[in-house]
Amino acid sequence: MKKNGFTLIELIATIVIMALILLLVMPAITALQNNNKDRPYEYYADSLIEAAKIYVTREGEDITSLGTLDFTGCVDISYSDLLNADLIHEFDEENIDCSNAKIRYTKTANKESYSYNLTCRNTETNEVVYNANNIANNTCTVTAS
Repeated sequence: MKKNGFTLIELIATIVIMALILLLVMPAITALQNNNKDRPYEYYADSLIEAAKIYVTREGEDITSLGTLDFTGCVDISYSDLLNADLIHEFDEENIDCSNAKIRYTKTANKESYSYNLTCRNTETNEVVYNANNIANNTCTVTAS
């Protein structure tokens, strides 16, 4: 007599193998989801830096109180400076506020660099959803070169 179908042991073995595969794959899927969670904020920070570069070029000598481009030190550019100059738009996710961002333009004799602080909060719960503080300290001064 020929039997068609699977035995109970074959079904249990298949379920156990599928469960083991699932246990091996779940940490990778969770890590991928966590990495992608911060991606929009990182892209927004990149756009803030690009806007700050345009802002520095546009403002020129007016970027500091010295009235010259020949300086060393750093200048902090606020989120509202970039917004008022129409170089950025507010972060476009509902109930998320990133308006306390700050970009620091640092100029030395042979190098220019940009760094940022970006903290985004949920406006309903006041919970921090993203925080990146890449500015080393709060002291920022300029001197004529």
